[in-house]
Amino acid sequence: MISAPVRVGIIGCGMVAEEYATTLAASPLVRLATCSDADPARAEDFAVRHRIPVADPGSVLDPGIIDLAVILTPPHTHHTLLLEAIAAHVPAVWSEKPLALTPGAAAQVVAEAETAGILLGAAPDTTLGPAFMTAQEAVRSGRIGTVLSATATLLSTGPERWHPSPEPFYAAGAGPLGDMGPYYLAALDELLGPLQVHAAMAHTRAARTIRSGPAAGKRFTAHAPTHISALLTTAEGVPTTLTASFDAAATRTPRIEVQGTRGALVLPDPNFHTGDVLFAEYGTFAWEALPPAAPAPQMTGRGMGVVDLATALITGNAPACTGARAARVAALSDDILRAATRSDRGLLTTPRRPTAASATIKESTR
Repeated sequence: MISAPVRVGIIGCGMVAEEYATTLAASPLVRLATCSDADPARAEDFAVRHRIPVADPGSVLDPGIIDLAVILTPPHTHHTLLLEAIAAHVPAVWSEKPLALTPGAAAQVVAEAETAGILLGAAPDTTLGPAFMTAQEAVRSGRIGTVLSATATLLSTGPERWHPSPEPFYAAGAGPLGDMGPYYLAALDELLGPLQVHAAMAHTRAARTIRSGPAAGKRFTAHAPTHISALLTTAEGVPTTLTASFDAAATRTPRIEVQGTRGALVLPDPNFHTGDVLFAEYGTFAWEALPPAAPAPQMTGRGMGVVDLATALITGNAPACTGARAARVAALSDDILRAATRSDRGLLTTPRRPTAASATIKESTR
């Protein structure tokens, strides 16, 4: 165990790093100790703003400098950096989503961390926010009765509307499923348990146009499916539908809705930590906002998972947002994509038999 404050090193000083730094600054359990980035100028700017020293990318993973590495680099770099951090024996490592681009690589990271005795945590941490905690309590306490079905819906016009450099969001393995899907799949995994894929369909609107920033008007090509619909089931057979799209014009569809024998539940956007959780008792057709299930946390925002991981280092307890959960999400995303891009367009599929590694992951986290 490690004494507070836990020394945190941020690797990758882009836009999301600012959100993390703001959340970490509000906690006495952690101290932002250093940062690094492939772009030295970006790392220096971040370091100046947060009054911390810059570490060379080749030496930042040093247990003499940090206790907890936070990897916020582009997705294709996560696997390599995670293995480097584990090999360097940094006591704890946190990764932004995804843990890796393939299920095999994600399972490898989980196995390597377990063997080395390294605590591994991974985004999303929105399941630690007060909104999700309230929804989870409503399901676990039986407030909505026996769960009958669930729907998860992401309908977006796509990040090119607001992001000045949206091309990476459309790279192979990304798209709405790879980029935003983990928020929805992690929430469903926590609420309902591990899911299996029964069918999926996809299409791609390949021609895209950047709508903001200095490159506004520039056209580019999407290499990932831009609209995916999937039918999933829980171990108990509860049907769950997922739609993830960057092709929508607008929507009023709830982000996540859970139907039960005693009532229905609507969750706010799982991309965020806060929002109202709505409940309607069976037969009333009247929605009410549920009161928070617990007192408001000291800090709310991206980085809550890092504080939770630091708490695990200090107390010896297990972290909430585990690498094992991230590996399950990676495997589920891959199953959806495989079903959706079959030549027969995702007619009923048979879930893949779990490998020994994936079975171990599931058993060890339930």
